[in-house]
Amino acid sequence: MLHIDSPTKLLFCLVFLASCSADQMDSPANFEVRSVDTAVESRGVAVPVTYVTPVVSDGMQVPLVVMAHGHGGSRQEGGGYQMVAEAMAQNGIASIRMDFPGCGDSSESFTNNNLSNMLLDLQASREFMRSMPEIDNDRVGLLGYSMGGRLVALLGEIDPGYKVMVAWTPAVDNGAERDINTLGGPEAYATLKQRALDTGVAEFTTRWGTTLQLGYRWFTDLEETKPLEALATFEGPILVLYGDQDDVVAPATSEDAINAARSSSDVVRHVVAGANHALGFYTNEPEVAAEVVDTTVAFLVERL
Repeated sequence: MLHIDSPTKLLFCLVFLASCSADQMDSPANFEVRSVDTAVESRGVAVPVTYVTPVVSDGMQVPLVVMAHGHGGSRQEGGGYQMVAEAMAQNGIASIRMDFPGCGDSSESFTNNNLSNMLLDLQASREFMRSMPEIDNDRVGLLGYSMGGRLVALLGEIDPGYKVMVAWTPAVDNGAERDINTLGGPEAYATLKQRALDTGVAEFTTRWGTTLQLGYRWFTDLEETKPLEALATFEGPILVLYGDQDDVVAPATSEDAINAARSSSDVVRHVVAGANHALGFYTNEPEVAAEVVDTTVAFLVERL
């Protein structure tokens, strides 16, 4: 496994090499960026999305990355998803990211926020981009952060059309064990789950003071999914990136993801020294955020 220690230097080298491939891109790291906010139809609901594309000449096609945000986050992720989307576009890679139910600009209740609905929204967003002439539908990748990392692990097994995967501090424990602990242990978890079944909603306040209204399917989806087993089926390159000070998704969980990816053609580990779960985006640490973005873009430029 390769450990990238100098993402900025690597990004420069990859950009220089990519410039030799004129049939794919004319001027890597120098594309004009187009960003559009719109909505995608999924499950009979208008899902807010942002797609970001490099401005290319007629007939040129570029790869696409479908992005999944974390639990209770949004398609902006503290500005981090905007940063990485724009950096990808500057390097000739398009992206689309969405607000899951009850998050960001979503008009839905958070009670609809479950893995099943989020997977459908990811696929609807990917289908929305399929008809755009500049998108190369044979080069499509995934990027997921935290719970989004769980989603992309599951989606990589569901849809073999995805060629590359990036998982930032992915919440990939099989079943609901981690969430049982997060919600206060087995007894508290069981109480909340029963309340959601009986009343349709169970309120839980996170350590950051955000109150989430959990629906019953949020619990059952977690219990029934096995993202580590899904990762074992993914054959494309995978980047797993995490902070060594993460106390939300433990570094050991990210290492579990790396160890599970035994069918992958190329597993890359990148540990951000001194970083916690926020990866610099929510904590005003621009150097940390830049390391995350540069490492991610370098990986995708080389492999997608």
